[in-house]
Amino acid sequence: MLATLVIFARESLEASLIVAIIFGYLKQSAAPGPLYHQVWWGIGTALVIDSVLGVGIWITIHAYSGTILQTELEGAMYIAAAVFLTGMSFWMKRESPALKHHLQGAVEHSVDRKGWALAILAGITVGREGLETVVFALALSFHTTPLSMLTGASLGLILGVYLSYGVYRLGGSISLKKFFEVFGTLLLIFAAALISDGIENFQQIRWIPGAHLILWHSGVILPESSVLGDILHTFLGYAESPTFLQMLAYAIFLVITVPWYLRSRLPSPSKIARK
Repeated sequence: MLATLVIFARESLEASLIVAIIFGYLKQSAAPGPLYHQVWWGIGTALVIDSVLGVGIWITIHAYSGTILQTELEGAMYIAAAVFLTGMSFWMKRESPALKHHLQGAVEHSVDRKGWALAILAGITVGREGLETVVFALALSFHTTPLSMLTGASLGLILGVYLSYGVYRLGGSISLKKFFEVFGTLLLIFAAALISDGIENFQQIRWIPGAHLILWHSGVILPESSVLGDILHTFLGYAESPTFLQMLAYAIFLVITVPWYLRSRLPSPSKIARK
């Protein structure tokens, strides 16, 4: 539930910030009512497409439950989600200071064009966040119950929207830089755990060697099926019987990405202004 909460909070914050920027610009420019409708149509269409895609992938994967194909698909989903999480964290830290400036420029360009350009812009920007959320949620769904995921997703959505409200309605008292830095670090930890899970799946089907090199067996003390074991597995990548390659990949990933992420600098205000 904790991993789902963090991911949904981060994604809902970014999506709601995007929507707030679009509507804020339309309000400032005294745009006509139909343009607001375009934005809602674009958002609604994107959410429907993302939902249908997510359900379709989930049904496809679980239709082959217990087969080698399911293990292959799960492993691929873990690695894909880890790549998304890593890239998204670095991209958002780099782009967040200039996000409002760039998005307002895109909205202005769309408003000047005829047709449904604004709906397409809103659909693409919000749909990208939804697609990322679908990939992450599918990867996490293999290790948690639907109720736990629903609870975490609901709390995360509420938290993300509330933070967005705080940024735009309460004078911007919430530091987006700190928020994305903390949540970005947490997402990198999730990504490391997903890489470990992907390696475990691929070792099970012998795509990757080393399945016999088990470092420890702690299932008697703390099984992954327990509440605490499930939380630690999802959040920190805990495994009751990890292989050497799993732990090596986990450690190398964190040693490289976390210091790099924390040391990476945001663009200066002067550079943002020139873009």
